[in-house]
Amino acid sequence: MNRKLTTHRVMAVAGVVGLLATACGGRTAGGPSGGQQQAVTTKAGTKPVDKVVWAVYRDVNSLDPIFAFDYPENTTDSLLYESLLRQGADGSLGPGLATLSYPDQSTMVFTLKPGVTFWDGNPLTTDDVVYSLNRNTDPALAGFYSAVFSRVQSIAATGTNEVTIKLKQPDYWLASEMGSIPGMIIEKKFAQAQGSNYGTPAGKIMGTGAFKFESWKPGVAVVIVRNDSYWNPAVKPLVREMDIKGAPNDASLTSALLTGGINGVYAQALTTLDQLKTNKAVTVTYGPGWYTDAFIVSDLKGALGDVRVRQALSLALDRKGLIDAIYKGTATLPKWISNRGTFGYGKSVFEAAYAAAPDMTQNLAKAKQLIIDAGATGKSITIGMSSELTGISIEANALKAAAEAIGMKATLHSVSAQNFINFFIDPKARVGIDGFFTLNYGDYAGPESLLATLIPPDGSQNFDGYGVQGTDPQAANDSKAFTLFDEARSTADPNARAQKVADVEKMIATDLPWIPVLQPLIVLITSSNLTGAYASFAYMFAPWADKLGGTG
Repeated sequence: MNRKLTTHRVMAVAGVVGLLATACGGRTAGGPSGGQQQAVTTKAGTKPVDKVVWAVYRDVNSLDPIFAFDYPENTTDSLLYESLLRQGADGSLGPGLATLSYPDQSTMVFTLKPGVTFWDGNPLTTDDVVYSLNRNTDPALAGFYSAVFSRVQSIAATGTNEVTIKLKQPDYWLASEMGSIPGMIIEKKFAQAQGSNYGTPAGKIMGTGAFKFESWKPGVAVVIVRNDSYWNPAVKPLVREMDIKGAPNDASLTSALLTGGINGVYAQALTTLDQLKTNKAVTVTYGPGWYTDAFIVSDLKGALGDVRVRQALSLALDRKGLIDAIYKGTATLPKWISNRGTFGYGKSVFEAAYAAAPDMTQNLAKAKQLIIDAGATGKSITIGMSSELTGISIEANALKAAAEAIGMKATLHSVSAQNFINFFIDPKARVGIDGFFTLNYGDYAGPESLLATLIPPDGSQNFDGYGVQGTDPQAANDSKAFTLFDEARSTADPNARAQKVADVEKMIATDLPWIPVLQPLIVLITSSNLTGAYASFAYMFAPWADKLGGTG
């Protein structure tokens, strides 16, 4: 998967399981799972705010969208850059910097909106669009999204305000990707002048968003400010400045939220959530999650190379205990790899298939028998984790206990919070590791978006070779899953496409190249006098703070 860092998309990751939260609140807008209220966005702000400090679980690594592979980068880039199409807070797809038409199944035509300008006042051109999209597949840059364009034959300007993508074969997932990180547009001349400094602390960036880059001091914050010359007069942010900073420690994060040192955070797993929910200094809002908490199997050469061992570990996990310990009730038991919140199309098909699937619950007796059948009693696995990340640490110890309860052995290999991402982007970091945890996501509201990273043989997160026939003789679905998955990508009818994806989900739930742990909700925590942020996972790909402001 990796060339330099990686030539494919690395969605996600890391340790975000137990770290972030900032600006939390004692008021609760909507509730956790179990039929309680959820929201896709919060009420628009009404009062100007001079400065907002927003927390992410670690420092930002890059401000170049082709290297945006994790929560800190996506949270920041979605405010600075705009994509050709745009995802709504509910996951719907609509026009962004352009509108899309299909003259035929293998042709996508993007017509640019008039009047769009970059922060420096230069107009958006077709050259900027072609350049930005082609950067994703430039081997010299080695960005994370080349696999997204695997069916693209050419990208070219076909008019003064028109860019055409010619496809080798139909691709009904590419449009949604153009409403996400791979579809974000930068200014060609500016980027070329910056060279290798583009998107780094040593350089600057140029986008079209309602917020613009101001400064970046590593270890302190990325500072962005309102773009008062924003091309769309209908959008007028109330926040003058936003500082985005890393905050990996639950205790210090919580203290900062309660004292106003941090004003907001999307908290994947916060051990102090119960405390924050009852404090009037913050507001907690729940929204639909598009991500999955899972254990990534990264090596099939050891004990996990037998699907029965993977199934046994899944059956041995105390998921209900983890829901309480890590997510404080804001997660549900999984049925598939992909979260139910990703059903952005073919909803009736997905919902019916999901309802028919069993919850992944604990069954120690069955798990012990599978270990005996696999001849795995006494065998050992090594779990990649970080003791600095609370949620990751809890999960790793839970899996260790599960393995030992069914007759296996387990060793924990701990790294720093900042280095946890290396399990995803550096093959050397995975040597000797059987698997590691993730809070992982796709680029848009479609179950296939996450699957696309772990099913294809060249998928950006297919670390164990799943999909290559014969890798695991006990897992008969691996090559079948990829074949059906590839067919779904070419299927025009949304319901027929959804059915194929649902069938693939069933296969994956049996073969377990990843072991789903939980399906979390979005937990948005803000200062009690702040409102207007998205409450859905769309914040990762769309301008989630355009309506952020003070309360009325």
